[in-house]
This record gives sequence, structure tokens and C-alpha cells, in this order.
Amino acid sequence: MTTNSADAITDIALNAGSIVLENGGETYRTEDTIMRIASSLGALSPSSFVTPTVVMLSFTDMQGRHHSSMRRIKKRGLNLRKVALINSLSRRLESRKRAGKTADFLQTSYVLERIQASKRYTDSAVLAAASCSSLFFAFMFAGSFKDALAAAVIGFILRFIVIRLEKLSLNGFILSLSYGGLISVLTELVSVLGCIDSPLIVTSAVLMQVVPGLAIVNAIRDIIAGDLVSGAARVLEAFMIAAGLSAGSVLGIFVFSGITGALL
Repeated sequence: MTTNSADAITDIALNAGSIVLENGGETYRTEDTIMRIASSLGALSPSSFVTPTVVMLSFTDMQGRHHSSMRRIKKRGLNLRKVALINSLSRRLESRKRAGKTADFLQTSYVLERIQASKRYTDSAVLAAASCSSLFFAFMFAGSFKDALAAAVIGFILRFIVIRLEKLSLNGFILSLSYGGLISVLTELVSVLGCIDSPLIVTSAVLMQVVPGLAIVNAIRDIIAGDLVSGAARVLEAFMIAAGLSAGSVLGIFVFSGITGALL
């Protein structure tokens, strides 16, 4: 194995792991993906360590030389389609190795670039899904038809703002604070106008869009898998998001009450 081959293995494996971690994959899944791909490409005794902000890989080559590298993860989102595509790629590479076929580094890198550049659902589809989500959550919480309709409209507005703010590198807590405040203000507004029966149900239905459900599930799965550091970090992340949403909701109510009180 040449130095260039070792570098290619490192880049490909860490790129794949980064895509999984950045798009909602669990820590143990990221480690497993990195080691599968590195081993399939010719690495010996690959070992990976992953936290929510760092992916690391070490292995030895055919000459017994040791190689290691790490990569910082600065953004995290949600695109499970990319996670599924990376999983499929790692399995295909393993199948090729078992069949005795030589790994093609250029082709694998090209596939990774295609996966990374693959488009998510269109904004219109995301907005429609968000609106329907809030609508049915309102019904699930025993809200009236007026509550469900208002939740659908507010959910649409919230998701539109989320899509725009996702393009900015803002702190997650500040975003959660903003989302909670926006939901409260809009809910209080339609309540004052007499368009809903239960502001609490509308607020809860819309908040379900931005509740950190995936972060909580991933934290539990990481802890069960034995990744205690990553699991604890994800629990803290979920707690901070939930705290931001709660604080923003209360702050939005106070701000709206202060404004209406001053006007009246």
C-alpha cells in the first residue's frame, strides 16, 4: 500500500463518516461505517472513535505502517436518505472485497461526492409536510378544527423561517429560542383575533416540529450501544434545544402581552 493509497482510504472513510454524522446518524453507526469502508479499501485493523463533533480513524497498512487522522464536525442536520445511501455504499464495498475485486478509489470518491451533493426534498414538499404535521398533531391533542387549521398555518410559517435560518451559521440554542418565541407570538395573535379555541393545543402542535426527538432517540441508542460520551453529549444537546424552545415560548408570551397591554 502506497502513501497515496493510505491517504485515499483515510479521506474516503472519514468523508463517509462525516456524511453519516452530519445528517442524523448515530455514533455507533458512524464508527461502524468508517471501519467497514476502511477495511473494504485495504486498511488493516481499522479503529474509529466518534463523538458528535469529531470523527477519527486509525489503521495499519500492508507494510505495518500506522496511519491516523481526525476531522472536525461543525454542522449537524437531518437527511436520513444520505445515511441510507452511505450504509448501502459500505455494504457494496464489503461485497466487492469478499468477491475478490479490487477497490476503485476514484469511483468510490465520486459516489461519495454524488451522495453529498444529492438534493433533499423540495422546499414546497417540506412546507406541505410541516403544515400537515401541525394539523394532525392538533387533532391528536384533541383540538378543534379551528385549532388544527391555525396550527397548520403557523406550522407552515415556522417551517418557512426554519428553512431560511438553516442557511445561516447560527447557534442552535439561539435558533430554538427564536422558534419558541415565534410560535408563541403567532399563537397569541390568532387567539386575540378569536380564531382558535385552545392556544395551548396550537402551541404544542406546532412545537412538535422542532422538538429534538431524533437527538433524544440517538442519545438513548448511543448509550445502549455503550457510547457513553456521545450519548451524554447528545442528551445535553437535546436538553439545550428543549430549554431554548421553552424559554422562547415563555418569552414570546411576555413580549406579546407587553405589546398588547401598551396598545390597549
